[in-house]
Amino acid sequence: MLNQRTANLVFVVLIISACGYFAYLAQGFTTSGLLASSGLPSKFFPQLMLGITAFCAAIVGYRYLVHGNAGGEEDESVFADGKEARQGLSMLVVAGACYSIWLFFGFLAMAVLLGPLSLLAMGVRAPSTHFIVLFLTAFITMIFVFGLDVDLV
Repeated sequence: MLNQRTANLVFVVLIISACGYFAYLAQGFTTSGLLASSGLPSKFFPQLMLGITAFCAAIVGYRYLVHGNAGGEEDESVFADGKEARQGLSMLVVAGACYSIWLFFGFLAMAVLLGPLSLLAMGVRAPSTHFIVLFLTAFITMIFVFGLDVDLV
C-alpha cells in the first residue's frame, strides 16, 4: 500500500501546481465594484489565499522531506486496503469529471452530478442518502439563485 510520506509529497506537488494554475487564471480577473474604488485589483484576494495555501503545502512538504513524517508514524499507509484505495482514486476521477462538466456545461449540471457520483464512488448505495443529497443540492442552489440573486447558470 502507498505510504503516507510518498502520498503526501505527491499531494503537496499537486496542491502547489493547482495553486499556481489558479493564480494564473486569477491574473485575468478584471477590477470592478468595491475593489476598484479601494485600489486593489480583483486578483489580489484569490492570489493571496492561493499563496497562503501553497506556502502551507510547502511547509508540509518540507516536513516530510526532512523529517520523514509530519507527526504520525513513518510507516503508516494511506489506505487500509484495496477497497479504500479504489474509493479514493474514484473520488479523484469524480472531482476531475465534475470540474470538466462545470467548465463545459455550467454549474447546475455539475452540482446535480457531484453528489450522486461522489456517493457512488464512495460505495454509498442507499437511495435515501442519494435523495437527501439531491434535495440539499436543490435547496442550496435555490438559496443562491433566489435568495442571494447569484447567477449560477
